[in-house]
Amino acid sequence: MPDDYQPRGLAAQEILRRIDAGSGGIAAKIDSWPKPEQIVPALAAAPYPIEALPDVVREAVQEVQGFVKAPLSMVAMSAVSVMSLAAQGIADVERAEGLRGPCSLFAITVAESGERKSACDKFFAQPLRDYEQARIDEHVEQTKDFEAEMAAWNARMEALTAGLRKEKGKAASADSVAELAEAQRAKPEAPRIPQMFYEDTTPEAIAWGLAKKWPSAAIMAAEGGMVLGGHGMSKETLVRNLALINVLWDGASVTVDRRTKESFRVAGARLTVAIQVQSGLLLDFVQGTRGLARSSGFLARFLIAWPDTTQGYRDFSDPPPGFPALSAYHAQLRAMLERQGTLDEHGRLVPRVLPLEPAAKQAWIAWHDNVEHSMRPTREMADLKDVAAKAADNLARVAAVLAVFEDPAAVIVAERHICAAASIMNWHLQEARRFFGQITLPTEIADAVALDAWILQRARDNGKTRFIKRDLQRLGPLQKPLESEHIRAGERFTQALAILEDAARVRIVREGRSWLVELNPALTGSERHGAKVS
Repeated sequence: MPDDYQPRGLAAQEILRRIDAGSGGIAAKIDSWPKPEQIVPALAAAPYPIEALPDVVREAVQEVQGFVKAPLSMVAMSAVSVMSLAAQGIADVERAEGLRGPCSLFAITVAESGERKSACDKFFAQPLRDYEQARIDEHVEQTKDFEAEMAAWNARMEALTAGLRKEKGKAASADSVAELAEAQRAKPEAPRIPQMFYEDTTPEAIAWGLAKKWPSAAIMAAEGGMVLGGHGMSKETLVRNLALINVLWDGASVTVDRRTKESFRVAGARLTVAIQVQSGLLLDFVQGTRGLARSSGFLARFLIAWPDTTQGYRDFSDPPPGFPALSAYHAQLRAMLERQGTLDEHGRLVPRVLPLEPAAKQAWIAWHDNVEHSMRPTREMADLKDVAAKAADNLARVAAVLAVFEDPAAVIVAERHICAAASIMNWHLQEARRFFGQITLPTEIADAVALDAWILQRARDNGKTRFIKRDLQRLGPLQKPLESEHIRAGERFTQALAILEDAARVRIVREGRSWLVELNPALTGSERHGAKVS
């Protein structure tokens, strides 16, 4: 038998122990651990392409990240999402004749609670929050006048409808009908006051706000479960609301029909979405929609980031006096706010159109074709056609956001903007491959990945590298990959544990009357046998 042979699996180890009992040779080697293998070939996380951002943005991101200590990609996505909100009210981007659309971006950061996304959003979005509040303050008297006019209008309508009820059994007079129609046409219009931020709300409420309040807004939430898992995404409303958000991303018009309230039409509106969601909640959302979140193109519209946590490594640092880099970023945002698109007589945005300059268009076409070819069988995006199909559109959007931030009066998207956006989009496509590659694993592999992660986290938290098998089954992770079953269900737990053992990540040993699961010390850098038992 070769000297470098390493048996894997409890059965193989026991057979060799018996064959070589007392030999002192192979039995001694059995006691050493084989090198642990990956359960699935994992794509390595690439560093965020911070150099692709304009100097002002890059320096602001680095400054905020140095203080907040959140993952760099999360900080960068907060900055770019705020830029999207400011830019979408100024310009649309035209990729080619007939291919015109918003520059609005949808972004999801897959991360656990406590990663400080709210703090990042607050730092970058402050000028837009101030702008929103200033407009509210300016319209205080106008709002009061509107409320008084509405009260008078409601009283008049009640009187007219009461008069019609008195004519019950008779044909309504032409004068009564004409007077009622005139009153309907005279309904007061609410003043257009910017509401630019939404958090805990429903897609329908956002659409109503875009139609009736202000046609440019953003959903920014550090707890994306409120958006993806709220009552706005219940079984009864899921299909309608996924379609509604898709339409808003496209910048198209849509009519929202309601039975008990006034129906309305959204047109000329723009929406940015920037949410953080825990991986488990996102997985539950994907599975709860029975594939609709993917097949409808909803998730394909999002730029995805899946950063490693920085929690536990965020030693406090004093902030830079005055945040000079962030102040320069804020100055550009204020310049963008001064050039927000005008509204037509119906309250719809009229953004100007930014075409791609010829060199930029050629660069965009080359990138578009490269991504298109990557969807062929056996190529890297073959299993992510939905994401790849929206990628070139998102590339143009990112480029337009960069162009408008650089110069709020810009009239074209230059080649350098396309090249910078391509670096950012290449990174997001890699992140999509990493994340969706994990959530589309076969059930037995997904179970093993979750069990492995749970064991490793306990080892990092409290140094325990040996677990009583019965307790591990009883207390282990509660993932629900199929029909609300738990991993700890007997057959699935056994199968997941066998996969980990076969990959030399754990081994099962007998100690007294108990079976223990030992973690391979190479995974934690600890001694060969953990001193603690869970």
